[in-house]
Amino acid sequence: MAARRPADGLVAREAAPEARDLGAGARGRASVVRLLPGLVLTASLAGGAFALARVPGVALLGPLGLSLVLGAAWRLTIGLGPAYRPGARLASRTLLRVGVVLLGARLHYGSLWEAGPRIVALDLAVVVTAILVMEGVGRMLRLRRGLRLSLAIGTAVCGASAIAAAAPIVGARDDEVSTSVGIISVLGALAAVGFTLGSSAAALTPSTYGVMIGATLQEVGHVVAAGASAEPEALDLAVLTKLTRVALLAPVLLATSLVLARLSRRRSSGAVERGADGAARPLGTDGLTASPRAPLVPAFLVGFLLLGVANSAGLVSPAVQALAQTGSAALLSVAMAGIGLQIDAAAMRRGSGRALVLAVAGFALLLVVAGVFVVTVGA
Repeated sequence: MAARRPADGLVAREAAPEARDLGAGARGRASVVRLLPGLVLTASLAGGAFALARVPGVALLGPLGLSLVLGAAWRLTIGLGPAYRPGARLASRTLLRVGVVLLGARLHYGSLWEAGPRIVALDLAVVVTAILVMEGVGRMLRLRRGLRLSLAIGTAVCGASAIAAAAPIVGARDDEVSTSVGIISVLGALAAVGFTLGSSAAALTPSTYGVMIGATLQEVGHVVAAGASAEPEALDLAVLTKLTRVALLAPVLLATSLVLARLSRRRSSGAVERGADGAARPLGTDGLTASPRAPLVPAFLVGFLLLGVANSAGLVSPAVQALAQTGSAALLSVAMAGIGLQIDAAAMRRGSGRALVLAVAGFALLLVVAGVFVVTVGA
């Protein structure tokens, strides 16, 4: 019997890796099963949002806004059981980042050249002024940094897509993303209707109307909807002006990431600033935001930038570009549904009034900046 022990031990040692492999496989399958209910729910809600986006009128909210609304409605009426939470969490975080990377396929820096110096200067003025002023006003309103920067970037650049891309960078919570996307989507839809109804009464020339809606409305869909009622010249100029703003999303995200990373490093070194109440606080927190130390440029942002550069250089074929844009829209919609499913209604109510004030003020600022530019420089 003693002579057989080494052989038994050898068999046991040889069998151990296979047992570990089987255990890892079982854990992997269990993990997939655990994620599946939430992923199926978020995908179903996103599919419903795409269907609703084909309905006239409702389409102004866009698939991302509708996905968020459907997810929030499910959470507030039916609730989110424990079985759905892991998948919803994965959708709102991992799938969001993958969707942002694929969003780079929408970027084409050739549009900056095509737009010409006046349109580029107008959009730069609109984007930079909106972000800086809304950040300052948001601090005065005592909004957390994640919420005020989400609203600022969404207002200045391209609505819900910009908010989704910026959320991981600015550290926005799920309820802050929900509040931002909801307010921007509804406000943009109302503004598009207002532009459409008021265009004839304002007696704007086609070029002026096109520049104004392209430089102020939040979503590309809002711009197309408002421009469709005008002459083709107005619609073409509006889309060009808007796509130039969209092209500025990459530098805005990169600059935001670098500034926040710098603030995080200074905060960790013990630097302080004075808040609105005069109290000394760690730099960059306003006493409202606890920002963990982050990498200088997040990996998903690097992927987003590289895909945008590759697309602008003509290295991405039209078929791959279309596939990436479709995948981005789908993943971001699933992510918005996941965020909606995890909203904290009480937290949304606490900051929604001040967030609405900031969003309305930001849109009014866009109108003023664009109007002054058109009057002084021309459309």
